[in-house]
Amino acid sequence: MLRSTPAPILVPEATESLKLLLDENLSPNIAQTLCEEDLVDAVSIRNRGHCGRSDREVWALAYKEDRILVTANVKDFEAIARASEVHGGLILLLDADLRRSEQLESLRMAIPLVQRELAEGRGMINRALYFGWRSGVQYFWEIPREQAIDEFA
Repeated sequence: MLRSTPAPILVPEATESLKLLLDENLSPNIAQTLCEEDLVDAVSIRNRGHCGRSDREVWALAYKEDRILVTANVKDFEAIARASEVHGGLILLLDADLRRSEQLESLRMAIPLVQRELAEGRGMINRALYFGWRSGVQYFWEIPREQAIDEFA
């Protein structure tokens, strides 16, 4: 079942090309294949010589390049997203042990979901698509910045 946040986040250009940054836990060949199939503008951390960078460095690169980060490192990147005031979005693959062909097929299925959100005026800013290949789980969820306790005082 596909769930979406109740209050859509509007984006100025829903027709812009979808730009993805694939974390190093995904095969770098996937980025090339997605580009060759004209599905998205995708790049891989591994193909750019950034292998071994910290999660925060990968996060900063995705933000700097205005890319949606694709990763199977759900726990760590959820925490980073919650600590960030704003982020460009995440595609979180819930199955960390997928073969390359399954990773690729997961993204081939996830990309149209994100494109539909954009076309309907819901951007990926501060949102994540949780995608489970084996479970069939597919839902969007807002990941806002966690507020410090003293901000409520």
